[in-house]
Amino acid sequence: MSRTTIRNLLCWFLVLNLLLIGYGVSHRTKRSQLIVTFLDVGQGDAAVIESPGGRVVLIDTGGISSAGAQDEGRLVVEPFLRREGVNHIDAMLLTHPHADHIGGADTLINDFSTDLVMDNGEPTEPPLEEKLLSDARSHHDAYRPALRGEQIDFGDGVRAELLAPTAVEVANDVPNNSSIVVRLTYGHNVFLFTGDAEAPEEADMLASRLGLKCDVLKVGHHGSNTSSTMAFLAAAQPSTAVVSVGAHNRYGHPGAAVIARLKKIGAHVYRTDQNGAITCESDGEKVIVHSMR
Repeated sequence: MSRTTIRNLLCWFLVLNLLLIGYGVSHRTKRSQLIVTFLDVGQGDAAVIESPGGRVVLIDTGGISSAGAQDEGRLVVEPFLRREGVNHIDAMLLTHPHADHIGGADTLINDFSTDLVMDNGEPTEPPLEEKLLSDARSHHDAYRPALRGEQIDFGDGVRAELLAPTAVEVANDVPNNSSIVVRLTYGHNVFLFTGDAEAPEEADMLASRLGLKCDVLKVGHHGSNTSSTMAFLAAAQPSTAVVSVGAHNRYGHPGAAVIARLKKIGAHVYRTDQNGAITCESDGEKVIVHSMR
């Protein structure tokens, strides 16, 4: 093959890629639906919110192995975002500083321009979180700790309200029970993201009479028996429950009792270890759920 032919092929390849990238961005920004995708990141959490106006918000970013080779941010989250035509993250919410939730964040902070990084504001920051926050500062990403009552208005009908943590929970410095909990609304549809919130944090939200009723629930703590009390599920009443969990994990997640409670309230249960990535599309009136498998 001549050099001229190779050069022409490379030019066509570049043009095709630019067209595909342009299509991805156009397709994303012209959607009339809210799209929430719970990615399959093994024994961890990562959800991508794509609003009708093209805003992109991440709630957790998947985990990372101790040696750094199994970086779910690099292996799963970034390829998904690139395929969606995303090159900018509007906000990254890191529910609590455990590696299975924030391990992929540093890769994403370095590879994508990001407007805002939020964590639960605990006084003790493990090295993994110190590194990602340092990198966020170096990229001039805004940072603020999360507290109950804060809101994020997407400007296109989508709104996020933080139901947790409280200042008291943050001061207690117990990561799971100071998880960021997010109530996302679009029209009449509600998504509830609970991080690793366990029974004490659930009880506080119940006692505070917060609006917990939702269409889609991201089940707390990978379906652990320490979370998803019957009282909490009865208040939430989700029609769809998503468990982000790794296959054959050593913790026994999700607990059989939790699955039984979810079925008792009539929720359709999806699990990333069995269903792969799970996508929920909302037009503000109804939610349609698709799974990869």
